[in-house]
Amino acid sequence: MIHAASRRNSSTGAVPSGCWLIRDGHESQLSVGSLTDNVAGSAGIANQPVHQFLEIYQNFLPGWLAMALAVVLVVISQIKINVTNAYSGSLAWTNAFTRVTKHYPGRIVFLGVNLTIALILMEANMFDFLNTILGFYANCGMAWVVVVASDIVFNKYLLKLSPKTPEFRRGMLYDFNPVGFGSMLIAAGLSVIAFFGGLGEALRPYSPLVAIVLGLVLPPIIAIATSGKYYLRRTDDGIALPMFDMYGNPSGEHLKCHVCHHDYERPDMIKAAVHTGYICSLCLSTDKTGEHVLPAQTSLVTARAITSQGT
Repeated sequence: MIHAASRRNSSTGAVPSGCWLIRDGHESQLSVGSLTDNVAGSAGIANQPVHQFLEIYQNFLPGWLAMALAVVLVVISQIKINVTNAYSGSLAWTNAFTRVTKHYPGRIVFLGVNLTIALILMEANMFDFLNTILGFYANCGMAWVVVVASDIVFNKYLLKLSPKTPEFRRGMLYDFNPVGFGSMLIAAGLSVIAFFGGLGEALRPYSPLVAIVLGLVLPPIIAIATSGKYYLRRTDDGIALPMFDMYGNPSGEHLKCHVCHHDYERPDMIKAAVHTGYICSLCLSTDKTGEHVLPAQTSLVTARAITSQGT
């Protein structure tokens, strides 16, 4: 049962919008988790979504309706989250695996991998160690965000080592760039070690700061050490048409993909290595053999030769 003071204020203090503001005397408590902490004997259920919503809804709704609403809300949100994660995760797994191994087993394989991971976490009752998971993930996420920001600010605009135009097409990029991936791996790795107390108990509460500091300083250091040569594998995609129009906008010219035979805009196309036609970035990413991927650009002579073949 909820304390009397909380019950008297629940009708005016609760806002059913995902995050509730509960006024209890002179204090305000945010979020459902904070609310269920005030419920007698709720320590074991405070991290379970259904009980979080139920403790709120039952204050101003009949019991059966509160339960139904809580279950429907949790089921819908979980379906949306898991479908989105399964789809986007399969894309990420496929892209990474294809780039590293040069083999494309199909996205359905990685859809199964993603669902297997989700099933393992569910069967392991991840809510029992949810705080640890979120803390672990927060350190990795912080490292990633700061590394990206540092690369943009320092390497792209101040040091001029990173290309101004974003590149995503296979063959134009190296499979591994130590500036970004290396920095994130080091920053996230050391911050996670600090999070679990590996760098001493004194530094443990400040593990996110480890990720922030390392994520901030490592990208420019590694970029300077490597002279930025791992950003682009090629600077020429073998197509004579300009990438941008006279106003600096991406070109609207359409080219036909030799593989799927669909028309795509110029920025999404690249010359195929095995013939004089063009190939879209999607077909190039899913090329199992890698035969369409252009070789690494070793000199301007090679780039000009490939360009002349395409014309």
